[in-house]
Amino acid sequence: MTHPPSNTDVAAILEALRTEVRSQRLALTDADATARGHSHELQRAAEELEYTRVVSAHWPLEGKNLYAQGWALLNKVVRRYLRWYINPIVEQQNAYNEASARTIRLLIEQNSMLQHQLAELQRELEALRTR
Repeated sequence: MTHPPSNTDVAAILEALRTEVRSQRLALTDADATARGHSHELQRAAEELEYTRVVSAHWPLEGKNLYAQGWALLNKVVRRYLRWYINPIVEQQNAYNEASARTIRLLIEQNSMLQHQLAELQRELEALRTR
């Protein structure tokens, strides 16, 4: 049967953890905070890009009164006859948007990897300086 650690052991462990957290917070430079802010902003922009990536040529046409319903019907007929012209343009735009979104996602991932590598190199440099 094992005995639970005494209160002094827990207090010492908590104080050591607090000291470590404080030292890590102090080690965070303004450049690190700025880089984290930019990466968060990049992530939000990428999410927004995903929401607006697909373009549709066929928005719903509805009418609330008889005149608006007639106008919507006329627009539907015109849209159907212009489908051969509009759809290839929309498909090209969607293909471009997909390629752009994929490229931006890859760039964000690469940027994140480079930031982690830079942080690791900075820690190694700081460790070498303290020796």
